[in-house]
Amino acid sequence: MLWLALHLPWLPLEAVASGAHALPRCVMQHHAGHERVVLLADAAAAAAGVVPGMSLASALGLLPALLPLNRDPARERRLLQLAALAASRYTPQVVIGEQLLELEVQGSLRLFGGLQSLLRSLRRCIDALGLQPRLGIAPTATAAALLARCAAAGAAQARTRAQMQQRLDALPLGEAAPALAELLHGIGCRTLGDVRALPRQGLRRRGGAALLALLDRAYGDAPDPRTWFEPPREFAQTLELMHRADDTPMLDGAAMRLVQALAGWLACQWLGAAAFSLWLQHETRGRRALPPTRLRIELGQPSRDAAQLGLLLRERLSRCTLPAPVYALQLRLDEAVALSGHAAALAFGSDRGGARWHDAGQEQQNFLALLDRLSARLGAPHVQRWAVDADHRPEQAARASSATDTPARAVAAAPQPRPSWLLPEPLRLAEQRGLPLHGGPLRLLHGGPERIEAGWFDGAAVCRDYHVAVGPDHRLRWVFRERHGAGWFLHGLFG
Repeated sequence: MLWLALHLPWLPLEAVASGAHALPRCVMQHHAGHERVVLLADAAAAAAGVVPGMSLASALGLLPALLPLNRDPARERRLLQLAALAASRYTPQVVIGEQLLELEVQGSLRLFGGLQSLLRSLRRCIDALGLQPRLGIAPTATAAALLARCAAAGAAQARTRAQMQQRLDALPLGEAAPALAELLHGIGCRTLGDVRALPRQGLRRRGGAALLALLDRAYGDAPDPRTWFEPPREFAQTLELMHRADDTPMLDGAAMRLVQALAGWLACQWLGAAAFSLWLQHETRGRRALPPTRLRIELGQPSRDAAQLGLLLRERLSRCTLPAPVYALQLRLDEAVALSGHAAALAFGSDRGGARWHDAGQEQQNFLALLDRLSARLGAPHVQRWAVDADHRPEQAARASSATDTPARAVAAAPQPRPSWLLPEPLRLAEQRGLPLHGGPLRLLHGGPERIEAGWFDGAAVCRDYHVAVGPDHRLRWVFRERHGAGWFLHGLFG
């Protein structure tokens, strides 16, 4: 097994501080005696001397421009759940801990092209959530968590048990076991390796049973069971904004957090989104509660790619005018289809001779993604495609439909040739000796007429005999005459 731990030391600040801010910030929590003390300070506040445990009065004395924010455990849990949903695209085995995510990724390495490729993709995903994780990798979950919390950046990865033991032995005792650090420092212990060298019975009698159990799980000497994170049965995630949004660019960061969670939920359910909606919850205006604004995104090709879903949502948001400030967002999946069994397209590349590979499947996906983006930017009614209808009448055989609509079922091709251009209305032609005239006398080509008789079912019946005719300019025309009427008509031109 190979475990990947994501420790989120800045989660209390990231949960309540949205977007860039000019003022230095810190997170406050209530201490004994109901005194508010600093829990976490950002880089600007820390540079001015604001440290955890400092009272609010002392912090403001050092930095009058400091912006204190109250800790919100509920928002932290919701953000951690969104991160767990987003991480579910890499493995279904996800564990939520205290400011921690643990992922068992051994079975996912081949799928993502190896560990380094998986880590790059995971970092992009977590960055899109606005989180700054510390990473730990080890064969056991507890070891990965300890490395993520306590190890330096260059010593937080261990692929083998020998590497894991070496990395764990070097961890400082004060960070791994703060409760016993003072006692063990008094007898010369500074690292976990020093603790493991002590007699187990003596350490257990002095209150070290919990520390020994932790070390046994970390080093793989004892079972280390975990409770897996279970995604919800339906996707409908809500995120409250810390500050009201007066325009759509202020919604971008929160919306992308929800999109990352949606992409992870779709991946672990083997589904692709066909349509989803972003609901904008507005502030009340006077005594009247405004209804939420719904932004519905429909995809021509179902997808679970976070980049594509986010791009479509951004395009749709850019065309939206807010009727009132927004205080919360909800992303809801409206329609989904199963994508299990759909093979992923290979990346473009070249052979040894330098010839480029032609991937028709990838080209089709790129074209459908372009249609989705144009529909989101211009509106679905303004991006259309021709769809074939099962109707023998030429003017009814094709119709314009939205590009994101599901293509109609294929219709059998006509037995006779069809022109490239149809006239909006059939054009009445003059005659000479029983033959039609169009730029001169027309000559009917051999092959006999094609009779089209249809429309009795909707009250617009036609019964026509169609011919392919050629004129003096050698252009081909498609002409017909009614079976029960007189005269010739021009209906189309061949390319």
